[in-house]
Amino acid sequence: MRWRFYLHFALWSALFAVFIWISAPIVGSSVMENRIGPAETNASIDTYLRALTGIEHASEELPDAFRHLGRGGRIIIFVRDENSQSKFIGMLIGYVSWPREVQIIVVSSEAVDQELAGIQPGLVAGVVFCSVSPPPWLQNRIRLSSKIILVPVTESTP
Repeated sequence: MRWRFYLHFALWSALFAVFIWISAPIVGSSVMENRIGPAETNASIDTYLRALTGIEHASEELPDAFRHLGRGGRIIIFVRDENSQSKFIGMLIGYVSWPREVQIIVVSSEAVDQELAGIQPGLVAGVVFCSVSPPPWLQNRIRLSSKIILVPVTESTP
């Protein structure tokens, strides 16, 4: 009976050794390839925005751009109808602009002028266009990337 115990123990020890022998190179190379440490703040948002817009460290850059708009007023984000990338970028911009109030408006390219006509300058600090072309008459454009344009709203902006 005792020899069965030793055989059983030897078998499981051998299987464990084989497991370690095979998995150690795989786990070791993975650990060396990826750094181990604390997760970066907003790393996933930065990755998405870098891939979609080309902006490096967008979770820091975009809030800095919005701080220049002043403290008051909300941000209106125009996104293109039937363009999922535009909508996703708009939602990410809304997320990184917290705690400022955000309104996302889904438009076709013809409806932008109509939506802009209803903006009250005292209540809105800026307008962001995500994959939407702003009207040609709109001044003071700040191009944040090829897909994102920020327009500060002043008293003279309709």
